[in-house]
Amino acid sequence: MRQTAAYQYNREMGMPDEENYKMSYLLVEGSINKPERVLAYAVNDQAVLLFHPMEKPVYESLLNDWEFYFDYDLFQYLEGGFDLIAMTPDAHTGVWHEIAEYHDTSGIACVQGMQKYLHYCKQHGITKEGLARETGYDGMDVMTQYDHQAAKGSLGKTSQEPER
Repeated sequence: MRQTAAYQYNREMGMPDEENYKMSYLLVEGSINKPERVLAYAVNDQAVLLFHPMEKPVYESLLNDWEFYFDYDLFQYLEGGFDLIAMTPDAHTGVWHEIAEYHDTSGIACVQGMQKYLHYCKQHGITKEGLARETGYDGMDVMTQYDHQAAKGSLGKTSQEPER
């Protein structure tokens, strides 16, 4: 991440490292030990940085807050065959807020990807109580939306990079 042009630009403009981009979550296509593709998302107070760390040169794209949605920037990739490898508690809190806001309005377009994410939460012990302790999350317990059968159907899909 520190090698990306966006990170370096901020550094050259005098932004301290502690205010610069921080990793938010990591998606992998293929095996963790031999990934075919890796997508990384990093955030700062001004934007979200999407980059492909395995590509040379590194592909990167800046997303403004108003064009970033977990539905498309996480769930769609999960539906396309990527796996979530790591995510910060703050990012989980953002995902949970988005699910809570849109789950009952048909506002989640990538439902199978959401189910795959909820399966990840189940496997890794991500809970409302844990997020409340770590980040102050006080919203809905989105694990009530978890459907084991739907999640099972979304696992092992063939990989395709979703369109943006």
